[in-house]
Amino acid sequence: MTGIFVMLLLVILLVNRVLFLYSGRSLTYRTSTDKKVYEMGEIIKVMPVIENRKPLTLPFLRVDEYYDPSFSVEVNSYSLVLMPYQRVRRTYELTAAKRGLYHVEAASLKLGDFLGFYEAYQEIPLKVPVVILPEKRNLRKIVIPYHSFQGAVSVKRWIMDDPLMIRGIREYTGTESERYIHWPSTLKHDRLMVKQFDFTAEKSVLLFLNLETSKPFWKNPDLEAMENAIVIMRAVMEELTKENVPFSFASNAYNDHASQRGYYFPPGISKDSLKKYNEILGKMGKVIAMPLEESLKGFTRNKQSYQTFVLVTPGVLEEYLSPLRSFSKTFGRSVVLSAREENLNRLPKEMEIYKGGF
Repeated sequence: MTGIFVMLLLVILLVNRVLFLYSGRSLTYRTSTDKKVYEMGEIIKVMPVIENRKPLTLPFLRVDEYYDPSFSVEVNSYSLVLMPYQRVRRTYELTAAKRGLYHVEAASLKLGDFLGFYEAYQEIPLKVPVVILPEKRNLRKIVIPYHSFQGAVSVKRWIMDDPLMIRGIREYTGTESERYIHWPSTLKHDRLMVKQFDFTAEKSVLLFLNLETSKPFWKNPDLEAMENAIVIMRAVMEELTKENVPFSFASNAYNDHASQRGYYFPPGISKDSLKKYNEILGKMGKVIAMPLEESLKGFTRNKQSYQTFVLVTPGVLEEYLSPLRSFSKTFGRSVVLSAREENLNRLPKEMEIYKGGF
């Protein structure tokens, strides 16, 4: 009897060993998220799928999933028993409280045998990207006019009337220039009528997001002001889109997905473009491609394509003052929205200036 028992035990141990050696074969693991782009604080659904593609039971599987430290959960762990050809789908929820590009980093699989004698590990790199957008705010609640006489924030006021394109005729209100009175309509209606202008398709707003906060840019960067500038830029783009004003978006933030320095997109207006720009804002890091002064030189050469230049910046550095004075004289109508108040009183008086009101 003892011999039979020993023989049976050896067979069990051998079978257990063989089954363990094959346990990791045809085992697949993958994960995804329900979306790629999220608002701050929005629920992120992570959906791992584990599949046993063989006719043998996997008696023990421990899964450890590793997330970016900025998520509400850094490690998610659970254990499973996988039957032959079984597929297991699960859903876990995370949140992120800060703007940025994050990842579901990796997963670690620990496999065990029936008797608990053996263990094996598999490391699975994932790098599933998740973009958290900058906070969505109302433009009128986060910036205020630097000079009180400028009145409330209005992107429509940033667009000058274009006398090359007449949209229609309307009644004179007393605020229009007398040179815009349409005399034939005035005689016809027996009251003063004026030409109503519109911007032409060739004219638009050039939006530029500057992320430089110090000289050199890497020395003691003001991260809070940088984040506030990004929030302001999103609010400006949302407002222009709502008002159907075509705009071009550019930035000196470092762009690691293109050969060009920074970002530049030609004029246009669509909700799809707005989504793309917001996603870019979400991905932006702390590195810049070029200083603001260098960017201004390039825009001066293309001034005929735009009616208005809008600069969104964390602050106005001392080094910006002279280039901005020269730029405003050459380019024409310019608007500055700064997260910080420093040096705003030294900007040209013809500029329309706003400061952050966070």
